[in-house]
Amino acid sequence: MRTTDRLNEDWVLASEIHKLEARLWGLVRRENIRVVMVTSAERGEGKSMTVAYLATALARHPERKILAVDLDFRQPQLRVHFGIDGPRSFAAVLNGQCRIEDVLVKTDLPSLDLVLPCPEGEDPNLLLKTTELGELFAFFRQRYDLVLMDVPALIPVADASALMSFADGIVLVVMAGRTTRPMLSRARDLCLGMDARILGLVVGNLKEAVPEYGDSSYYYGYRTGYAKGQGSGRGRATRDRPRHGATTGRTGGPSSTDGGSGARDADA
Repeated sequence: MRTTDRLNEDWVLASEIHKLEARLWGLVRRENIRVVMVTSAERGEGKSMTVAYLATALARHPERKILAVDLDFRQPQLRVHFGIDGPRSFAAVLNGQCRIEDVLVKTDLPSLDLVLPCPEGEDPNLLLKTTELGELFAFFRQRYDLVLMDVPALIPVADASALMSFADGIVLVVMAGRTTRPMLSRARDLCLGMDARILGLVVGNLKEAVPEYGDSSYYYGYRTGYAKGQGSGRGRATRDRPRHGATTGRTGGPSSTDGGSGARDADA
């Protein structure tokens, strides 16, 4: 499995990803969170890669049951990061053509399953309106300790907004040097406008924005988020950008950063 190989080969990546994993898992257990949506303001900010490595790190603990669901029906990326193809598309379940058990993809890690859409892309306007979607997430909650949802970016399309009601919290992924303050504020406002809880902010690409943070060309920093309905507009989201000298160790991010990862091939 590509993600496992990469974590085994790159100790910096593995170290930073496990810091992020530990921070999120602690929050999940304290708050009884079962479903976490991972998204970004715009495409190309590293959300799918974040889900892939985070799911792999979480599933390295055999006592856990982790599921990563790719709900980006337009341009799915999880299968690329894992190097795995599912026997049937998630759409087959939503269309009533098969059971959910038939599309669960087993990985090299016994604790990690995947649900993948058609690699060529499908029409989300039809799939996301099916009544089966709610039933499927009820099934996921009963079967898994944590479900990570990889969804499209918030601003270009409405897919993520349509799926927020199924998530207990949102993790926003931003790319230092690329994500602008207005776009981050807009993404944050979209979440709060849907009464969603922002669990945290993952900041990547700090090597490009702040070179002294390390040798790896892609770093993550993690910051805890905001409760439902807290703040709006130009508030704290615009202040959560990385600052020089405001990190601990080799991890980039805001002053409260606790965890991250490195990866040289960031994409969707």
